[in-house]
Amino acid sequence: MAITISGFHHAGFLVTDIERAAKFYEEVLGLVGIPRPDFGFAGRWYDLGNSQQLHLMSVEAMPGSADPPRHDRHIALNVPDVSESERLLHELGIAISYGSGRSGNPQLFIRDPDGNTIELR
Repeated sequence: MAITISGFHHAGFLVTDIERAAKFYEEVLGLVGIPRPDFGFAGRWYDLGNSQQLHLMSVEAMPGSADPPRHDRHIALNVPDVSESERLLHELGIAISYGSGRSGNPQLFIRDPDGNTIELR
């Protein structure tokens, strides 16, 4: 018997420069920071709405990954208008990759300064 999942709480990304990452998440994605306990290492927490959060955790260097190249760790965020988000990302000079979900809805894929993938849908 498996455990029951009642919802999504947070995703965590490792970043090598917390200030650079914070600038990206705040200025490009418009996220608002929330209080974070002192864990003895730098980090930031962001409110994504609906009791969901993004946690950034500072590391000196990115760890190696055993994931096959066709798989990528990411967070998927809903946006009200994919086309408008795409326009704004172009204005900001952010590189975009494109996809579509199982339902055929458009998806935008961008990377933060440490290479973490963010799916906008």
